Amino acid sequence: MSSAPLRVLVAENQYLIAMEVERLLGETLPCEVTITPLAQLRGTLAAGMFDVVIVEAALTESQNLERALAITQAGARPVFLSSYDHPAVKGTVASVHPIVAKPPQSDELAAAVLKASHRHSQSDGEGLLDDG
Repeated sequence: MSSAPLRVLVAENQYLIAMEVERLLGETLPCEVTITPLAQLRGTLAAGMFDVVIVEAALTESQNLERALAITQAGARPVFLSSYDHPAVKGTVASVHPIVAKPPQSDELAAAVLKASHRHSQSDGEGLLDDG
């Protein structure tokens, strides 16, 4: 018996990048992909059920924390897409959740989505920032 496909939301302001993410995921993972502009993230989360949300990373930690909190409160797990050169600093939201560089590469994107989906299935009581 096969498991249900992952429900993935892509919240990205650059529509061509969002379409590329959808194409890459469709080629590598059994999933259903929904695309939404970043400004409509909260409304889309409220209207549907998602396992993983691929969201554009912000330059500021407070915005990333806000996005991650909204996603986890909706019962999903975030994967950040980033065009920033600096690596995630330990103890930040981006260091706790998978992060994929723009433009995304197929294998890296699929691995990040699978990692996030496995975290989703482990425990819903897990915090935003691990103490590890």
